[in-house]
Amino acid sequence: MLHVSYANTNVTHESRRTKNIDDESLTLIVRAYLNKEILSPLITISLILSVLMVSFSALSLLADPMSSLIPASLLAQMIFAKTIASFELFLPLALFITLLMGLGRLYSEQEISALQAAGMGVFGLIRTFLPLIIVLTIITAFLTIMVRPWANQLRYEVQYEATDGYDFERLEGGYFYESEETGRVYFTKKVHPDQTKEDIFMYEGADDHSQVVVAREGRQLASVLNNNASLMFTEGSAYRLSDDGNDQVIDFEQMTLHPDIEQREPLGYKRKGTSTLQLWQSNDPKDIAEFQWRLTTVVKTFLLALLAIFLAKASPRRGRYGTLILGVVIFLIVHAGSLVLMAWVEQGLLSRQPGLWLSVILLFVVTSLTAYRKV
Repeated sequence: MLHVSYANTNVTHESRRTKNIDDESLTLIVRAYLNKEILSPLITISLILSVLMVSFSALSLLADPMSSLIPASLLAQMIFAKTIASFELFLPLALFITLLMGLGRLYSEQEISALQAAGMGVFGLIRTFLPLIIVLTIITAFLTIMVRPWANQLRYEVQYEATDGYDFERLEGGYFYESEETGRVYFTKKVHPDQTKEDIFMYEGADDHSQVVVAREGRQLASVLNNNASLMFTEGSAYRLSDDGNDQVIDFEQMTLHPDIEQREPLGYKRKGTSTLQLWQSNDPKDIAEFQWRLTTVVKTFLLALLAIFLAKASPRRGRYGTLILGVVIFLIVHAGSLVLMAWVEQGLLSRQPGLWLSVILLFVVTSLTAYRKV
C-alpha cells in the first residue's frame, strides 16, 4: 500500500509539473503571437509615415522658388535633416495607431475574448506589450533628446550654407526670389540660353541702407576663390537708399558686384538645434519650453501607448474604426495642447512649473479614468 501510494504521489507531482510547463509554454506562445500582431503593422505604419514625411519635406522645400537656386546635394541634406527631426512625432503616433488598430481587430474578432476566458485580462495585455512599449519609449527618448537637436542643427547649417551659395545661374524668368538669410531679392524678366538675365532687378537690405540694382542684363562670373561668384550688370542704374535720406544714384554701362564674405553674420543661436544639457542649464523661458518639450514627449509616448491599450477595448457593435478615430482625435488634442502650453511658457504666460508637464498630468488623468472605465 505504501509503495502504491508513493507511486501515485510521484505521478501527481509529475502531472502538475507537466501542466505548469504547458501553461508557461502557452503563455509564451500567446505573447509571441500578440507581439507579432502588433510589431508587423508597427513597422509598416512607421515606413508609411516616413515616406509621407520625406514627401512632405521635399514638396515644402521644392515649392519655394528659391529652391531652384540651391544645389541638389544641399537640398537632399535639408530633406534628410527635416525628416530625421520629425521622428520624435511619428514614432509615438505609429505606436499609438498600431496598438489601437491591432488590438481593435483582435477585440472585434473575439480573439481577446478567448484570451480573457483563459485568464488574460487587460493588465495581462499590458504585461505582454510592456517590453515593446519600453523599448520604443527609450528609442523616442534617444531621438528626442539626442538625434532631433543634431538633425535640426544640421538643417540650420545646411540652410545657411545654401544661402551662401545660391546659384545665380538657376534664376528663372518671371519669379521673385527672396533669401531670408541674406535679405536679397532677385527678379528677371527673361533668361537667355547662355544664362544671361534680361531686365534684371536686385534688392539687398542692410542695417542702415538698402541697395537696388536695375539693369538691362546680368550674368554670373565664375569664381575660383569661394562659392559666391561675382555678378556683372550691364546698362543700368544702382540706387543706395540710406535711412538718413542721403540717397545715391549711379548710372553705369557695366558694374560688377563682388561678394563680401566678411560682412555676413555667422549662424546665430538656434534653440531647436541646441543640446539638451545646454537647455537644462538655461533660465531663458524659450529654452525652458524647448527643454520641457523634449522630456514630456518621452513620458507622453509611454502614457499614450497605455491609453491605446485601454481605448482598444471596445464592444464589437461599436467597431474598431470608431475607436481609431477617437484615438487619433485624442492624439491630435494632446499634441496641439502641448504646442499651446509651449507657446505660453515661451511668452511667460505660464509658469515653468508645471509648464509643459501640465499636458503630462492631464494625459495621466485621462489614461487613469479610461482604465477605470474599461477594466
